[in-house]
Amino acid sequence: MKIDIKLRENLWKAIQAHYERNDYTEAVRDAVFHMSEVLREKGSIEDKDGSKLVEVALLGSNPAILVNKNETTTEKDFQQGIGFAFKGIMQSVRNPLSHESFQYTQDEAEVLILYINFLLNQVDKSGGSTKIDNIIELLFDEDFTDTKEYAELLLKEVPSKKRYDLLLELYQKRAQLPQNKLHHFLTALFASLTKAAKSDFVRVVSTSLMRCKDDNDLRMYCHYFMNDTYAEIDKLAQLRIEDLMLKSVNAGKYENVYYFENDTHEEKCTAGSLSTWISKKLDLLGNKEAIINILFKKLDRGYSEQEFVFKYFLTAITKKPSEYNNFELYVIKSHLKKGNSLFSNWLEGDIDIIADEEYIKTFGAEYEECKRIIEEAKKQELPF
Repeated sequence: MKIDIKLRENLWKAIQAHYERNDYTEAVRDAVFHMSEVLREKGSIEDKDGSKLVEVALLGSNPAILVNKNETTTEKDFQQGIGFAFKGIMQSVRNPLSHESFQYTQDEAEVLILYINFLLNQVDKSGGSTKIDNIIELLFDEDFTDTKEYAELLLKEVPSKKRYDLLLELYQKRAQLPQNKLHHFLTALFASLTKAAKSDFVRVVSTSLMRCKDDNDLRMYCHYFMNDTYAEIDKLAQLRIEDLMLKSVNAGKYENVYYFENDTHEEKCTAGSLSTWISKKLDLLGNKEAIINILFKKLDRGYSEQEFVFKYFLTAITKKPSEYNNFELYVIKSHLKKGNSLFSNWLEGDIDIIADEEYIKTFGAEYEECKRIIEEAKKQELPF
């Protein structure tokens, strides 16, 4: 029998040396060992062997490897059947080989090896999923629970040896990750890695960002992975990101868009959307001061650019009055004097100027002038 053409490639490689030397008993031992390794790897099981390994991998109420959904009676029966078949191999083949002087003929060995091949194929053909597969599916669920407690409990379901691989897979799929739902889990996952694994992950991230551009991959890096990795990535990657962000800030606009086809209006960011993903992360960037300088230049330009700054970068432009430089003071005061409600609304809502003596001392006169102009404009709009 040409058994090599009937077997899975990795199973054949596992038994080939002994089989070709006509040592069929050792070939069977190799097949059983390979079977155990497949179950251990696929189920992320680190500390079990023999029948105990099969029980954790395929049997019980919460098997590590699912050969189907394991929901209906038929599915549960099939799951159990496959599990008991694997357990039978462990008890009737592995154990005797381990404890007794036992020899298999070629025919006996081939029957057993082909049966092991059959069982491993059943796991694959059934579209079997692991706990890791299920966790990944859960992470992409639109109703995923993004709390610290939930993240910590879910992380306990991920074997320590699989955590790096899981983080890497999520990073590689970052453009498809749901927004604003995975912060707690990804932070906990990265924190759980060994120092060496963290370094490996940062190297992967750094390499991927060397040619980054304004796309969803970069946006989702900023959204989920930037806080933990940015300080350690290659300087060339940092400079590329910072240049992209500076250009994006400079282009940024927030406008009222009219749609002729359905006669509707929408206020939206029409340019510079990339930079909005780092609006709360400027402290990480080496060109933070250059970006803030651009923001104040935008505040001295047209309405759509001012709206962009107030919509996305309030934290960056809000300081103690004593920390503003002369140009920044000029921009704020001059637009207050012009009656620009964006500036007065900022002082009222985000700063609460009435309760801040330092702000009153610095901007109080201009603020009052702004309010006077706005009130006068309202009076002129009243019908007579």
